[in-house]
Amino acid sequence: MNDLDRIADDLAAHVDRMLPRILSQACRDPQAPAYGAFDRDWWHYRIRDFPSIILQQGGYAAWLAGGLKNWAPGRAGLTALAAASARFWNRRAVRHGAFEEYYPWEHAYPPAAFSTLAVMKMAAAGVVPPESVRAGAVVAARQLLRRFEPEAANQQVAGLAALAWLRKVFPDLAPEPAFAKVAAGTLALQSAEGWFMEYGGPDLAYLSVTLDALWDLLDATGDQRYRNAIDRAVACMAEYVPLMHASIGMHNARNTDYILPYGLARCLAAEGPSRATAAALLPMLYGNLRSPDHFLHAIDDRYHCHYSGHSLIRATLLLREMQSGGAWPNPAPAAEADVERLLPGCGHYIRRRPAADGASLLLSLRKGGVLTALRGAERASDFGWIVTVGTTQHVSHWWSPDWTWTREADGFTVKGRLTPHRELVSTPAKHALLRLLSLLIGSGLIPALKAHLIFKKRASPYGFERRIVLEAARIRIVDRITGLPDGARIESAPRASKRHVSSADSFHAEDLRLCVGDVRERTTKSEGGVFRAETVYSFKSPRS
Repeated sequence: MNDLDRIADDLAAHVDRMLPRILSQACRDPQAPAYGAFDRDWWHYRIRDFPSIILQQGGYAAWLAGGLKNWAPGRAGLTALAAASARFWNRRAVRHGAFEEYYPWEHAYPPAAFSTLAVMKMAAAGVVPPESVRAGAVVAARQLLRRFEPEAANQQVAGLAALAWLRKVFPDLAPEPAFAKVAAGTLALQSAEGWFMEYGGPDLAYLSVTLDALWDLLDATGDQRYRNAIDRAVACMAEYVPLMHASIGMHNARNTDYILPYGLARCLAAEGPSRATAAALLPMLYGNLRSPDHFLHAIDDRYHCHYSGHSLIRATLLLREMQSGGAWPNPAPAAEADVERLLPGCGHYIRRRPAADGASLLLSLRKGGVLTALRGAERASDFGWIVTVGTTQHVSHWWSPDWTWTREADGFTVKGRLTPHRELVSTPAKHALLRLLSLLIGSGLIPALKAHLIFKKRASPYGFERRIVLEAARIRIVDRITGLPDGARIESAPRASKRHVSSADSFHAEDLRLCVGDVRERTTKSEGGVFRAETVYSFKSPRS
């Protein structure tokens, strides 16, 4: 059995375990008014007063599951549930304030994009008669054509894919000139380095979501521009995955930990420049799926309904089909063992070295110089500092274009200001205010919420400078924080991210310890409003 055979088997087993959890999120009672709803917090626990419509993608996962060997006997029931999910989507889509994800009357772009894409693919496949979802499609088309999401490109690419499939089912609802305009703007979100814009930089998890949607676009349109974007995105992934054999976690602009498999599996199944690369990347990402600390095991039920579930099922179906054919493509040649690369567009510095020659490294210059270094079984991450003044935290590990850096002969210097952050705790009063404002202004509330939770425009008064000196098996970090008031509390930052991203903050082994096997030495000094720290990470030879 080769690597891809084992991955196909392991993914199939994982999906078999995951599906009951997805199906438990659905109201499966045909006599219930909520039949087909996939928001269990709404229809079952009744702890939410509206259904988050983005979760209706769970119906698409249910329909796909009928194609799996162990679930084929229940295909009719799965298809009926999927059809009910589409009809439920239609009823909610025509209500005032659709589409909702986080609060009532939200008019939000992500649920419009992702749920519409799932429902239109089911309508195109005959899971439901198209006319039974036409009313919702009218509302969705209107929103997706008039709105654009440049800051989270995975949402925008999914929205464009939704429009493409909507046009296949209802050609009159998305005229070609309007679609072409949205398509041109969406493709422009891909950087010269292959990544798509996600909160100011690259995020491999969301890039994998984008990759799935690009294949949906290619399937719906046949437009080879999407294939070109696919190949560039896969080439971008290939810069990073050989380093950690996983996503890059806190080095992502949105702090995510997973990479979903369907887009890569499609590359594996199709002729083209990405085929051999996908054959090399999939074993790196999923070869250790049986390990308890694999990233798939930390994805929660909500996100399985929202998106990851049907990506995993689609990948499993495709890999099983290829496996039955008896031949896998040859992987690309092994990634170069000795690579040093600076990606100036995103500010990532990548160093890959054989363990015998020293430590490999990922350094994020646009995130305050956070870094992860690896050598054999040794691993160390340094996520900077948190300064607490009163009730406000000021953090260095925040992705921002305001960081500046210079490259020196022996490393880098990063300069900028800390980012202020205050923890937001939910209360009845805040939710009452949210509902009142959302009823009055709907989507007009979204920019203010994003500014408060995601895009911190205000800079901290405290300056930060990090000097990183790189040697073969030793990394020295000299940090300096200035302008500090008396009583400021300075702590080493844990892995936990401060920027709100719904699919981030899954459990990771680094939540429990940032260093494994290396030797860390640190000295600190605070005087006259200036904090200084020197940290040295030393990696032993794997032969010692």
